Amino acid sequence: MIPEFREDGYLPEGLHVATEAEVTFRFGSSTPRRRRLILRLRRWLELARLTGAHRFLIDGSFVTATGEPNDVDAVVLLADDFEEQVSAGSDAALEFEEMLLTRRPEEIFAAEDLQDWEEWVEFFGRTRERDGRRKGLVEIEL
Repeated sequence: MIPEFREDGYLPEGLHVATEAEVTFRFGSSTPRRRRLILRLRRWLELARLTGAHRFLIDGSFVTATGEPNDVDAVVLLADDFEEQVSAGSDAALEFEEMLLTRRPEEIFAAEDLQDWEEWVEFFGRTRERDGRRKGLVEIEL
């Protein structure tokens, strides 16, 4: 379950596991901008599942109390055989790789192993404010 926001508009510190439906209901339906962002996120999730990704994390202003988020940041822990899928010409892997390499959209990042994953969690687990305080992230079940 996704906890309530803190007074500063961020989720409590930690990695909060949720289903796609919970994320859609909580973050993706209240404004036109949020509805557009959830469509992008749902495509990323579809590609992650089709390629056998291990984990999927979201952050950005999408998972804050703001009414009009700028973006939804995401990190996908790729499948161990992702490069083989690309080499074999898998449509889903090729589409995903294109996004990851061209940085279009700019908000999705790849973790190739658990060390990469942990580094991304650490990076996104801090606010951009001067104090760099810790905040919560959401991991979507795949």
